[in-house]
Amino acid sequence: MPSFFSELRRRNVLRVAAAYALVAWIIIEAGSVLLPTFGATEGVFQVYVIVVLIGFFVSLVLAWIFEITPEGVKLDRDVQPPPGAVKKQKTAMNYLIIGLLAVALGISITFNVTGIRGSEEAVEPAGAKKPAIAVLPFTSLSNEPDNALFADGIHGDILTQLSSIGSCKVISRASVMEYRDTTKNVRQIGEELAVNSVLQGSVQRIGDNVRINVQLVDAESDINIWAQSYDRQLTAHNIFDIQSEISSAIAVALETTLTPAEQVRIAARPTSDLRAYSAYVSGRDNLSLRRLEPLRRARENFEQAIAYDPNYAAAYAGLAESVLLLENNHQDLPQAEAFEIARQNLDKALELDPDLADAYAVEGLLESRIWQQTRIGRGNVEAETAFRRAIELNPNHASAYMWFASLRDGEERDDEAIELFQRSMELDPLGRVPYTNLPTLYAQRGKNEEAIRLWLEAIQIHPEWPMPNQFLAQHLAGLGRLDEAMAWVERATDLSADQTPAMFNIRLFVAFGDMDRAAELVQTLPEDHPFAKYVDGVLLLLDADLRGALEFFSAIVDGAELSEGNEFPAGAAAQVAILVGDLKRAREFIFIDEPILREDTELQIDKFTVPSIVRLAYISQREGDIAYAQKLLTAALPVVREQPRVGWFGRGIHEVRILALLGREEDALTALRDLIDAGFREPVLTDLWSLEFDPFLQALRGDQRFADMVDEVNRSLAEMYEQVLEAERSGSWQELRAKAEII
Repeated sequence: MPSFFSELRRRNVLRVAAAYALVAWIIIEAGSVLLPTFGATEGVFQVYVIVVLIGFFVSLVLAWIFEITPEGVKLDRDVQPPPGAVKKQKTAMNYLIIGLLAVALGISITFNVTGIRGSEEAVEPAGAKKPAIAVLPFTSLSNEPDNALFADGIHGDILTQLSSIGSCKVISRASVMEYRDTTKNVRQIGEELAVNSVLQGSVQRIGDNVRINVQLVDAESDINIWAQSYDRQLTAHNIFDIQSEISSAIAVALETTLTPAEQVRIAARPTSDLRAYSAYVSGRDNLSLRRLEPLRRARENFEQAIAYDPNYAAAYAGLAESVLLLENNHQDLPQAEAFEIARQNLDKALELDPDLADAYAVEGLLESRIWQQTRIGRGNVEAETAFRRAIELNPNHASAYMWFASLRDGEERDDEAIELFQRSMELDPLGRVPYTNLPTLYAQRGKNEEAIRLWLEAIQIHPEWPMPNQFLAQHLAGLGRLDEAMAWVERATDLSADQTPAMFNIRLFVAFGDMDRAAELVQTLPEDHPFAKYVDGVLLLLDADLRGALEFFSAIVDGAELSEGNEFPAGAAAQVAILVGDLKRAREFIFIDEPILREDTELQIDKFTVPSIVRLAYISQREGDIAYAQKLLTAALPVVREQPRVGWFGRGIHEVRILALLGREEDALTALRDLIDAGFREPVLTDLWSLEFDPFLQALRGDQRFADMVDEVNRSLAEMYEQVLEAERSGSWQELRAKAEII
């Protein structure tokens, strides 16, 4: 063995290996920067590295066999070096290696330390902006409705493909659809959507053929950047191939570089069945409307697409999203059923296509919804992982940012939630949901004027959408402006396809003291509505039959599995049990209503659990465990004081309750005075009792100041109810609504 290594040294094989390794290092480092400059893909670079490595082994073989002499290259066995020549040759080789090492280190430092490689900022010129594009709805050049839907499908697919390109900002479908049949010019559209280019197109079906014309227009100069026409036979493969060609051509026109993964996603053919594709496109259109009947049709569309093509991954993701929205937005099916359907379809979608961004986004929504029901376990972490994967696959996925923001909201990470909502609105500047959820975050922070302004802006942008009207109403009620709240609920009800917005008026009528109107409204709930099964219990409450109501809600809770989402009857049962003095059952119901308290031996106290914590403290106090009650109340007080006093998320009444239960009556009366001055009127908007009969304020009832404040609140409520009745008599709610518009 020693003679072998001696021979390696004599023939300079080791020095050649070292020199080649350094040269290879330099070549690979340079190639990692230069090849992408010429548009080389990752595969080209891999071949490049393999060739360099093969050269390494070839050089070793040549070094063993041949020797370089003044007379030229000769076989090693034919060379007889003169004395001292070997030493000089080795010294020269050492200097060469040292020199190559210095060069290699210099290149490596230049590439990695100064940021020439691996830094997105470094490869972009100073002040460079990411290309931003809006893909306007394609025009159908045929009169048949099916052809218009077909044109929408082409448009939607191209938009989705472009959205997966990370180096482009792509405006979402919800926003660009607002420009269907618009008379605005490209410059106006570019300014409104904050884009520098606009894609326009038309689709015409002629028998078994299709013609697609597209043009990319500079939004500032209104000059065409690129245009192309495509005439193909109408097959699913041809349709998807055209879409891929268009997306790739636009990427080139916008001077962006597609990664290999992006190229694969753009070239994908999601289905080979035109019937399945047509059903999917219909489902996607209906899904975007978010209203009850369109969402029901969307579910049917996606189920039909799956029936035509059981391997259509996107259809499974669409079906999962439709059932989640039906449950969350309209309570159109039981929560447990919706979650199960969504889970099954998402598993299938990701089995068929592990890189489907829509599936990951909806999976994040599902995990987030499940976690926020109890806030137990790591569902929020799983939701975050899914959202991040969706955004990685589609950096322009506005819904993923929006749902991710809602998760951060549930985690009380408000700053991050606001940033994510703002990012969603950049991609979807005319979108609906961010315009309702972002102001909700401001309301949670007590920034009432900003919240109201944003809800009013949403109503102006989407005048046919009930949700911002409903959210605005709930916030105004929390601010003590109950007459204005009812005016906005009326508008939401007129716009809604179901009775969900009107149900908030039940609490408003109770606050006004009109139990008959509340009972009439309860009985209008359709039999197929998820809350219809609670009607009899609510009627018992309105009739002041507390023991009957307790039996009713107890039976529902006792007969249901905890996984079935029975928090509403459990919360109602807990409050009724407190009113009738059944403290043992009240505690049981509280733990069902707030499962995290059941699981957490330390009783987590945050803005979500404070109402239940106060109830537990009251129960403990009544049962004689004064020290434990004091501990809970003392821990809850600073949490409450960090929250807004009034508004939809106002916690001021809990501060009054805590102080009263702690025996600090003077502080409680002062807090109540401040709360009423801030606008608060009635806890019945969130609880089952009025201010006068609040069980937690028993210590204040003997004080005349408390009685005077109750009378003041009742007079204010009577005045507001007279405004409501006048609006009903005149048939106009505009005067009441106008009050919110003056901020």
